[in-house]
Amino acid sequence: MTDILLIDAVLPVQKFEGKGGWTYVALPTVAQNPRNPFGWLQVKGSIDSYQLSRYKLMPMGNGHLFLPLKAELRKQIKKQVGDSVHVQLFLDESPFSIPFEFTECLALDSFAEKVFYNLNESQQETFIKWIFSAKNEDIRVERMAQTLKDLTNGLSKPSR
Repeated sequence: MTDILLIDAVLPVQKFEGKGGWTYVALPTVAQNPRNPFGWLQVKGSIDSYQLSRYKLMPMGNGHLFLPLKAELRKQIKKQVGDSVHVQLFLDESPFSIPFEFTECLALDSFAEKVFYNLNESQQETFIKWIFSAKNEDIRVERMAQTLKDLTNGLSKPSR
């Protein structure tokens, strides 16, 4: 299957006005998906040299989407409001998958495992992203242990 290119362009980094305004890249040629909640679109690709996968584009309110740039991402690409970035995005229809090392961890606690698999995909993905965004193996192991505690306590997102 061929990847569907959505955009390959150099675009400015912008920020919504007001306190707590998001930093983003507007994608004027990428339309919302009417079949998804809020018109979200899941993409993969890159922004400068930073690789993205299973990344959700957000609605602008004008029928088009924007690429939110969290602080961690901006730090990685060393860009701020007013700078330009090279954005290359493809439609990402890859299914959500749970890493093997986490499934092994879940198998050690049947109650936490049951709770996890009863969560919706978005909630599961929140835990997985939190665990595997850790910078080293020791922190990932700590986060897996914390996730088991959180699930046992009925939480649907990491307590951090």
